[in-house]
Amino acid sequence: MDLEPIREGLRAAGADALWIHPGVDLRHLTGLAPIAMERPTALVVLASSLRALAPEMLAPELAEVEGADVVAWSDGEGPEAAIARVLDGIRVLLVGAALPYGVATALGAARPGLDLALDPGILARLRERKSPGELEHLRVAGRHADEAAAWIAGEPLEGVTERELALRLTVRFLEAGADPYEDYIVATGAHGALPHHVTGDTPIDPGRPLLCDFGCVVAGFYSDITRTYLPRDADAEVREALELVRAAHDAVIAGLEPGLPAGEADGLARDVIAAAGQGERFIHRTGHGVGLEIHEPPYLRPGNPEPLQVGHVFSVEPGIYVPGRFGVRFENLVHLGADGPELLNAAPRELLLSTGGRKYGA
Repeated sequence: MDLEPIREGLRAAGADALWIHPGVDLRHLTGLAPIAMERPTALVVLASSLRALAPEMLAPELAEVEGADVVAWSDGEGPEAAIARVLDGIRVLLVGAALPYGVATALGAARPGLDLALDPGILARLRERKSPGELEHLRVAGRHADEAAAWIAGEPLEGVTERELALRLTVRFLEAGADPYEDYIVATGAHGALPHHVTGDTPIDPGRPLLCDFGCVVAGFYSDITRTYLPRDADAEVREALELVRAAHDAVIAGLEPGLPAGEADGLARDVIAAAGQGERFIHRTGHGVGLEIHEPPYLRPGNPEPLQVGHVFSVEPGIYVPGRFGVRFENLVHLGADGPELLNAAPRELLLSTGGRKYGA
């Protein structure tokens, strides 16, 4: 575990220490995923030392971190004194945006005068550029997503609800040896006009477009894919919109290269859609990083100057949304290599809805 990049970040931020709460950052650094729940637990990186805070039940796990001085506390005594010990000598402490408010309050109570500041991106930068091993996990997760995307097209969905299809996807990933995740978007007809439609109990209408946004997790790494399935007799407006978002996606892929600002990558998609007079119907960013989290840096959004780098993995997912009528989106994950982009998805670009009634249940 190389802590020097964190310590360089501390010096640049003028901070004394970084508090790492249980979650993806702690797992990335240490391989540990302690179940802390409401009990304050952390790894604290200082300029020249490493401390850990743990309830007694988790202390053996944190003791596995080489060089960490573990301060344990019991449920009977509470964490206050242990927090004060861990924060001894620290005046400015960086914390993550997801730190529970109750823990932040406990830190201030244990060390009055402590200055809490948000991590400016030290931990996120450590995870942005994927290693060869991490890339392989992402490739495998992408292949699982591709197979599921093609599978949907072969399923008779008349009478099947959005929620039922989402559950079938969950079972399919589990049977394939991958982990599903929550909040799949299955949106029939006009529901597709909401980019983050909440999957519900509406029956899927095979005569209208079906937007599906989903994926799985392999060794902690996510896949994320969107396909819009069309009825065989889809009207010209829907087909043209889908062709347009695919063209916008392709424009981004063609223009990607190391050093390209993320905002300019977003603009490559936005320009195609705006030129067709549909700019006001593209209402979200073009993409987001994917790794141990489904949404992480880099973010392909207007105005973002961050340069895309070799090792970045991110989505490219332009969309067009017509309120009350339909929505279309086309999404693949991309790894930016030294020689250019590598698509991590190979599911068919054109997918049609199957005809026929449901196979399962009454």
